[in-house]
Amino acid sequence: MTNSNSTAKMPPIIIVGAGRSGTKMLRGILSSHPEVVCFPREINYIWRHGNADFSTDELTSAHARPEVVRYIRRRFETLSAKNDGRRVIEKTCANSLRVEFVHAIFPEAYIIHLIRDGRAVAESARRRWLAKPDMRYLLEKLRWVPIEDVPYYTFRFLHYQFGRVQLRDGVQSSWGPRFKELDALIREKSLIEVCGLQWQACVSAASTVLRQLPSKQVLTIRYEDLVLDPLVISKQIFDHVGLTFLSKCERYIENNIHPANLNKWKRNLTSGEVDLLLPHIESELLKNGYRIPSN
Repeated sequence: MTNSNSTAKMPPIIIVGAGRSGTKMLRGILSSHPEVVCFPREINYIWRHGNADFSTDELTSAHARPEVVRYIRRRFETLSAKNDGRRVIEKTCANSLRVEFVHAIFPEAYIIHLIRDGRAVAESARRRWLAKPDMRYLLEKLRWVPIEDVPYYTFRFLHYQFGRVQLRDGVQSSWGPRFKELDALIREKSLIEVCGLQWQACVSAASTVLRQLPSKQVLTIRYEDLVLDPLVISKQIFDHVGLTFLSKCERYIENNIHPANLNKWKRNLTSGEVDLLLPHIESELLKNGYRIPSN
């Protein structure tokens, strides 16, 4: 085991991306390394401590007040200390909207931006919006809620659950990363359009800020490249963040990473739904190397 004092000082690795399943997969790949530890769930509650009542997830460096920085860094340090000083990996999808804030908290962190085809992310997100609340999952996430914020989140949860019967398509009042226009879009657009615009907002916001950060701390990869050539892309990721690519990691990847869900969206979206999506996300798709078939 690496000396705990040296490992604890290694910069954290923050995964950002609009797609929950893709970022979870990447967290699993990195977590196969014995010198790292990850939060087992998304920790949006921790990231928002001190700013819990802010209406969106679009926090900036101005929200990184000294007491907020101390609290979030302490939670990371505590996790590391409880695990022999291992390096911390974290992935919370909403961080795509607040990369500037994340960088202000951890200016030394490596940030990996995982981008997935917006059509695939929108299709997956729609299923999340329509799903009934998973009480076991929600209760498990409660362990990460700062005690001072419990009353606020309890009220918000009840408000959203009562609100879901008042909205079109029976959707939740909100699911996933929240940006300024989201509530208006829920009232005005179809759910698949909302999910596409949510993806577009996340990818655009993250890309804009990441271009301004030191290149040695930033790595952008595509989900499709990762699942089609997992060993090669994973080696690039490990090398970028300063981790040795071990045989244990290689075995994990060979056993767990595959392209089975790569084109799931093509089976689950109708041509009409794709036509609704494309005007909102086409420019971002093209910008990130995705092809749009011509009619």
